[in-house]
Amino acid sequence: MTGVSILLLMSLFGFAQDKVISGKVTDASGKPVAGVSVMVKGQTIGTTTSDAGTYSLKVPASATTLVFSAVGYGSYEMMINDRETIDVSLQSTASSLNEVIVVGYGTQRKRDVTGAISRVSSDKVNSIPAPSFEASLQGKAAGVQVIQGSGLSGSGSVIRIRGINSISAGGDPLYVIDGIPVIADNFIRGNSGAMNQNPLASINPNDIESVEILKDAAAAGIYGSRGANGVILITTKRGKAGRPVFNYNNKLGISTYANRPEFLNGPEWLQLRQEAWENDGNTGLAPLPGGVTWDNARNTNTDWWEELTQTGVINDHNLSMSQGNSFLKSYVGATYSYNESYIRMNSFSRMALRTNFDFNLATGLKVGVNAAVNRGINKRVPAAWDGGLGDAMSYALPIYPIHNPNGTYFTGGANPVRRLNETKLRNTDNRFIGGLTIDYSPVKNLTLRATGSYDFIRGIEDRFETANWIGRTDVLGISKRSVLDGKNWVANATASYALEKTQKHRFNFMIGTELQEKKFVNTTNVPGKGNVEYFTGKPFYEDKDTYEHVYDSLKAAGQITKTEYNPETFTSYFGRVNYTLSDRYSFQVLARVDGSSKFGPENKYGFFPSVSAGWVISEEAFMDDVSWLSFLKLRASYGITGNSNIASSQYIPVVTQGSNYNGNLSYYQGNVGDPFLHWENQNNLDLGLEFAMLRNRLSGEIAYYNKRSTDLLLSAGLSPSTGFDNQVRNIDNSEILNEGIELTLNARLVQNKDWNFSIGGNIARNYNELVSLGTLSPDAASGGTNDTRVAVGYPVGTNYLVRFYGVDPNDGLPIWYDLDGKLTKTFSLQNRMPVGSVVPEFVGAVNHSLSYKGFDFTSLWAFTIGGNIYDGSAKRQAGIVTDWNMRRDILDRWQQPGDNATFPRLTMNTNTYDGLSSEWQYNSTLFLYDASYLRLREISIGYRFSGNTLSRLSLRGARVFVTAMNLLTFTEYPGGDPEIARDFENPQDRNLSPNITYLTPPQQKSVVLGLNINF
Repeated sequence: MTGVSILLLMSLFGFAQDKVISGKVTDASGKPVAGVSVMVKGQTIGTTTSDAGTYSLKVPASATTLVFSAVGYGSYEMMINDRETIDVSLQSTASSLNEVIVVGYGTQRKRDVTGAISRVSSDKVNSIPAPSFEASLQGKAAGVQVIQGSGLSGSGSVIRIRGINSISAGGDPLYVIDGIPVIADNFIRGNSGAMNQNPLASINPNDIESVEILKDAAAAGIYGSRGANGVILITTKRGKAGRPVFNYNNKLGISTYANRPEFLNGPEWLQLRQEAWENDGNTGLAPLPGGVTWDNARNTNTDWWEELTQTGVINDHNLSMSQGNSFLKSYVGATYSYNESYIRMNSFSRMALRTNFDFNLATGLKVGVNAAVNRGINKRVPAAWDGGLGDAMSYALPIYPIHNPNGTYFTGGANPVRRLNETKLRNTDNRFIGGLTIDYSPVKNLTLRATGSYDFIRGIEDRFETANWIGRTDVLGISKRSVLDGKNWVANATASYALEKTQKHRFNFMIGTELQEKKFVNTTNVPGKGNVEYFTGKPFYEDKDTYEHVYDSLKAAGQITKTEYNPETFTSYFGRVNYTLSDRYSFQVLARVDGSSKFGPENKYGFFPSVSAGWVISEEAFMDDVSWLSFLKLRASYGITGNSNIASSQYIPVVTQGSNYNGNLSYYQGNVGDPFLHWENQNNLDLGLEFAMLRNRLSGEIAYYNKRSTDLLLSAGLSPSTGFDNQVRNIDNSEILNEGIELTLNARLVQNKDWNFSIGGNIARNYNELVSLGTLSPDAASGGTNDTRVAVGYPVGTNYLVRFYGVDPNDGLPIWYDLDGKLTKTFSLQNRMPVGSVVPEFVGAVNHSLSYKGFDFTSLWAFTIGGNIYDGSAKRQAGIVTDWNMRRDILDRWQQPGDNATFPRLTMNTNTYDGLSSEWQYNSTLFLYDASYLRLREISIGYRFSGNTLSRLSLRGARVFVTAMNLLTFTEYPGGDPEIARDFENPQDRNLSPNITYLTPPQQKSVVLGLNINF
């Protein structure tokens, strides 16, 4: 008997019945309500309604009453009597006040919550074929800026919750899945191949029940030293009471680029190069790069973009089963997803299996078992600075052919087609996330919980290069593999007690302790360069036997070593007290003590407290006559959170092995260390007003926050006399301010039996400023090589550029501002100053939902207002004429006296522009652009089949739909996609330069046809 058969028998056991009751559940307008719990009162027998609102339930003869309940609706009881058909209409509750939402280490009623929490439901997480689940959060929560990664398959996103809080410490939120703080480090493999790896991509979004985003200290403070950047709590689906319910959904579609930069064709490129040559005072034909003759160049017009792109295919399958009885509730989900990007040979496939079991073993004793196995296979291609499509935007000129006349590849210059065909690069992430939870209630209202979990990820990077690529004739090629393991153990224990003295006074107490240990293990070949290498005609993933033979041979010879690095351990103690008075006044006090191995003995432990309160004003007697206002709640919180997101062992002086000297090994001190290293602290104030009015047709929330990060962790430069380049240390008297306001509105404009129409949206304004950096200068920290600095009085990561005034119409030379604001024709990096902003003024989204009977039509428009994009590649695409491709906007250049042009006269000699020593030093506001854009992020049209059709097909629910992502984009940025999240060098680079682009592949645009059925 198979395991599935056993599960089905267990789910059906105990369902002896005398009659079947069926019916339909609708809301006040007559619209079907899916997911309603239908339970036999006093028993654990139940089911849930289908997408069409229908249900069918076998009940024992002794049953007298059915209880109908759902999130956002009031509970409703119906007597059975002798009826076999029971239809129910549920009334929505004001602002879904009784909805239970997930908070750290527990749950709370929404009306009792005193912190800033945004909830994103499962249907919104799965609404688009995003490369990874976190990208689908864009536009779904106020104050949460989601910048999706590049158009490469499986790329990650930059998420900033209420601003940029740090300089050198990581700025990404903490991700917690079913109570497990998981590995989510984008720099596990640096930016190999010009792409930061995304360990979250292998997680199946279809397993997600909800995502709660904790934004302030009252919500995120329970995570103490890791809550400064916010917390994203992910709750996966669990079994529900009732007979087995199966769900299958499929998405099948195509993808292409959302928008792209436009480049000169071959004749145009030759024309502008010749013009620059003659502008420099030369005669005759300009020399051409790559050894190409003018005759050949005139007869060649390669469109490298077309050669490297395709129409990608999307194919996504998900099957799940949910069931529950008095002994066992279970959820089993499986997925296979294949997503080709618009870049040739680039795809990401995901295979996943999740099982969640909840056992009711005895009175007061419950056991939960979670296990998920995920595999993500990323068939990567070079991009950006590493080549590929990056070459198509830079070194691969339209005058270069793909092949020589004899059929061999052209090698005189960049040929990304040759590299794409002659090399293979693949990353495989095998991930296991599992946990065991035991709940024991020895007495009423007391719950003791113990949880143990393990998060393991194995990243395998395979490279294969043909003999043609490596220039060998005696072998077929070479295969290389490197293996990296991430291991993460978490154990915690909590005790919760609910005390209700009277109907007016309710207390909830929770105390707990947690231990987390995390480390990475790198498998290396000692004599080599970290890879297991072998001359062979196939990559190792196609020839596993060869790899195992090579690995075993190296291991037997003592040439394989496993090196642990970046280990960390957290020991924590925390507690929370909630008090509710008269169901109107809510108070919360929490605190957490964290001990971290990242900090020295002088500062091993940190203390992070917060206090908060909520007042449901609409429940007061003086509001009785305000009939138009159905709900009004004021909340406030203040607390301290911390940021410990730095590499391990920074406080310890480290001795590093160097190169051989005179036949002997050498050693040097690689890290100066700082025994007083400690957390960044963040003082967090939050004020919020939640409301619902006009019979709940208009609801929303407005919030104000003020966050001040102090004792900033900074990888700051040291005096050369110390012998060290930099040191990670806390900067005295340093401070970053994030201050903002958020507004969320939702309006139900039409609601009746056939028609429903609602609109909503959110907008957030964040002001970011580096208030103080102690005695350090703007050169103390920079964003990689990307022309950003830190400067007091400006946003973190301000662009540091020479200001461009314009083009002199008489001679076509550029005119600059000096530091005093005077005009000059001499370019000087000494005239750089903070300009622009990496932080937009406003981010948000507008959504709508329209339905008529079985039809539905939804959309979401995401927007950014203000801020800037600095295009680091435009220095050569629209600047000095070099051996790079050029964008079409450079056609607006000066050609003759009297021209009013955007770009100066063309030149191949940087000395033409007085003071400019190299095109790479051309750091000016000429290439600083407005980052504002409006994007049709999501649009969907669907049809939900009626009950009669479903009954004929023996289905509980069925819906077909068409969904598009990034269908339209409106922007004035000429360099391609205005949504910038390129590869980053390190966390500091990620904080300081989120608005920098360098040959970044544009976002993906896709259209899919979908099917969802329940049976």
